Amino acid sequence: MRRFFFCMLIALWVTLMPQASAASPQLLGTTCMNTKGAVIASIPLQGGKFVCQSVLKITHADQYVIDFKNTSTIAHFQHEITDDRNQTSLIKGGLSSQEKDPFLLRHGHLIHLVPGTYRLITWLQSPYYLAQPEIFVADLASYQQQTNYTTAISLLLLGVLLGIFTYYCAIGVSTGHKTERMYALFILGNLIFQSAALGLFKQLFEWHWFYFTSLPILLSNMAYVSFVCHLLGINQHHHAKLYYFSMVARAILLALLVFAMIFPNWMLEMDRVGVAIFLLFGLTSGILLSLKKHRVAQLYLFAITVFGVLGGLSITAERLSSNAWTIEQLGLIAVAVEAILLSLLVAYQINRMHQEKEHMLAELQSTRSLAMTDRLTGVPNRHALENQMLRFSEHGCLMFIDMDNLKQVNDHFGHEAGDNLLKSFCQILSKKLDTHGQLYRLGGDEFAIICHEDDVEWCQHQLEYTHRQMEKEGFVGSGASVGVVFSHEASETEELMRIADKRMYADKRTRKNRKEMIQVFAN
Repeated sequence: MRRFFFCMLIALWVTLMPQASAASPQLLGTTCMNTKGAVIASIPLQGGKFVCQSVLKITHADQYVIDFKNTSTIAHFQHEITDDRNQTSLIKGGLSSQEKDPFLLRHGHLIHLVPGTYRLITWLQSPYYLAQPEIFVADLASYQQQTNYTTAISLLLLGVLLGIFTYYCAIGVSTGHKTERMYALFILGNLIFQSAALGLFKQLFEWHWFYFTSLPILLSNMAYVSFVCHLLGINQHHHAKLYYFSMVARAILLALLVFAMIFPNWMLEMDRVGVAIFLLFGLTSGILLSLKKHRVAQLYLFAITVFGVLGGLSITAERLSSNAWTIEQLGLIAVAVEAILLSLLVAYQINRMHQEKEHMLAELQSTRSLAMTDRLTGVPNRHALENQMLRFSEHGCLMFIDMDNLKQVNDHFGHEAGDNLLKSFCQILSKKLDTHGQLYRLGGDEFAIICHEDDVEWCQHQLEYTHRQMEKEGFVGSGASVGVVFSHEASETEELMRIADKRMYADKRTRKNRKEMIQVFAN
């Protein structure tokens, strides 16, 4: 079984690895010189004009591609290929060149070569270089096999960055989402840098401004420091030392930006220093706050550590063994990985804030419900009635109710019996009203009902039914005085309630006089 898996791994490795071609060209004796004619061991990253000479041996006639390894950040280049008969072919290109590139995200150019020995002279001119531009020549089939999948991965990761930027930009435009706004700016700077350095802007939009390959990073570094401060809650009042550290980091990044504008040849070096500064600030903040059990800081520390490892490798490397990858593509992988991790972190924070908001709303609703509910009977109270009256229907009706004999029950049987009387009244009447009306307790033995004007008689019948049921339960002499007012009788809420109260007491006096007369006739 082990032998089987081992064979499978070897087969997979052989399948994925680019296969050597029988027609592989040989590039020999490459030497580079500066403008003074001095031979140099490596091209300085601060840019300039250089010429490199090589001997190219071809054994098979075929279509070949001349390209650069390690980096694609090259402003201008020109290849001069001279054969044995002193016939020279010229190939021009670069990010600032108007020449078309036949391969997406690459500086490769096609040329048909027959067997023989060629002299290859390459002229380079650029304000700076991200890594050592080294020439390589490959037959077309091998070149495509090497670069197609790296190009596909690069386009996929650029699409991921564009999607993340679009999402957080949409969130960031809303008030109170400064964390998402700063994060979107950080992603935007890296997206512009990567698209320019890989030649996407030139090939798709004919944008040739070379400093797209450095300036956006200096701006995105400052946005990143602000993003970390908002993400982890670093301000003058919370984590003051880290806040002052962030101010120092921002000042240094601003100084780097000014220096880079004055000395553009050092702009990419300033990018490297800026990345190191925000990495130092991010790691310091993540470590210190993680030690304080800050959950978001712990997750952020993981993300910044992963980026620190990948990004550190990409910004310090100058040469790669593979012709398929460039330093820019490795940096794109590092940024995309961090962007995905930070997106998950920001999403976690948004979700946590949403949960906290829901919890606060639930507590607020609970508090509001308590404030709007009568604690004894469980029905809405006077405050709830006043709020409802603000939305009183034009065909609404307000009924004020004053119960009979509550004071006598309290005096003879105690307040517990009086409370039971009130609770029984509310329980029976609320159940009978159902959706036809809403019962409110105004205080003491006074209640109110809001209903539609067509349901007034229905509500009065349910009130009478409630009194009969209460008498069956032992509350003898149960009854109530009622005052009814319709919405069209007054335009102000206070006036409607005053009319209902006045009519309720008028009904109470009438019922009292009627009882007294009945008592006189009975005697």
